Amino acid sequence: MSSQVHHTSDQLQFGRRLRALRLARGMSQAELAGTEISATYLSRLESGARPPTERVLSHLCDQLGVTPAAFQPSTGSTLARALATVTTLGEAPEAASVLEEALQQPSEDDDLALRWQVQWVLARAYHTQGRSAEEFRLLEELTELSDEIGLPELRVRSRTQLARRERSAGNLVSSLARAGDAVSLAESLGHPHHLMEATLVLISVEAESGRLAEARARADQLLESLGDHVPVKARVEALWTAATVRGRQGESQAAIEAMQAAIAQPVGSEDPTLWLRLRLAAASLYLQLDPRDTERARQHLDEAGSAVELISMPPLHQRELRFLQCQLAYYEGRLDTARDLSEQLGERPEGLGRRDLVRLQLLRHRIAISGGDLTAVSQMKSLATRAQQSGDADLAAEAWRGLVESLTPPTDDPDHGSPDRL
Repeated sequence: MSSQVHHTSDQLQFGRRLRALRLARGMSQAELAGTEISATYLSRLESGARPPTERVLSHLCDQLGVTPAAFQPSTGSTLARALATVTTLGEAPEAASVLEEALQQPSEDDDLALRWQVQWVLARAYHTQGRSAEEFRLLEELTELSDEIGLPELRVRSRTQLARRERSAGNLVSSLARAGDAVSLAESLGHPHHLMEATLVLISVEAESGRLAEARARADQLLESLGDHVPVKARVEALWTAATVRGRQGESQAAIEAMQAAIAQPVGSEDPTLWLRLRLAAASLYLQLDPRDTERARQHLDEAGSAVELISMPPLHQRELRFLQCQLAYYEGRLDTARDLSEQLGERPEGLGRRDLVRLQLLRHRIAISGGDLTAVSQMKSLATRAQQSGDADLAAEAWRGLVESLTPPTDDPDHGSPDRL
């Protein structure tokens, strides 16, 4: 920087940087001015009304502990630079720390929309890394910030995502309310993409709350509205959601058809994460059908496992894959493998949804029963009863079914029955 700032635009830039640096250090104008210059003169510097002399610039640098380079025109705010940086990092773990550091820095402007965007990307990073508690906290802040900003699009997206995470955590009442609000806002906004996204979450919450008739009607209506103009990702999500709802209604063939239609969509290289999630979802569906289709489940899990070598699988999806592999190993009678995979998952794998955590508990009880631990029978009964009392009828049915299977003698057909039992 030259010894003196001459142009008005440079003076304004200098003044803004000076004020930001002073506030970042918690200094008043009088404290920064010291005995060398007056507070009035400093105020005029910050407003851009006066340029600094070489002597004043040297004094300010000494007081602030910076070099003259700190007053050079910025290539963007701290938040903007952080966003630009994470685009080169993708889903690398460092992305979250870059954004966290930027959010902790004193704000150089009052661009709330930019702060919302940084927090949104950070929440996605938390989700990918399986940091559920931090993601949930940030989504609550995002919802409040979106209301402060007042942009309908941001309000819809914040509520939709928070409803999705509340559903996974088992907070179905608040999730239903937020999803309903998101749908209403999206309808008033008239944006089909936001409306579809919010509707998909509402369908899932309704299904998990036991409102299967409402969920099915909404899912069928959504499928009928799918035209050629609908993006592939939205089409996949709609078919996937419909498969889930039909599976919970006990309509196995309809669920399979919807899931196969979702997998047939051309996602592949365009969205490898969605491709992976679809295989995991399909494997989960086949393992929950009655009767189970372990062969198809194994096929999709093998595909997902092979993808680990080609793409960087986020920790959350790694845990989901291991959980499904654990289930498959049990149903195929490979009890030692099932026990090993269960131990690798840990006591309470972070990032798994409420229903999958219950399924993991049930699976561990079934493994224990297979090993001769009859105390696990009463624990399975307790889980089934709690699911039934909470209104989660299909999860309760799954628990009772598991208990019956655990106490049923094995068949000679390894693909039909369950593993060796008492």
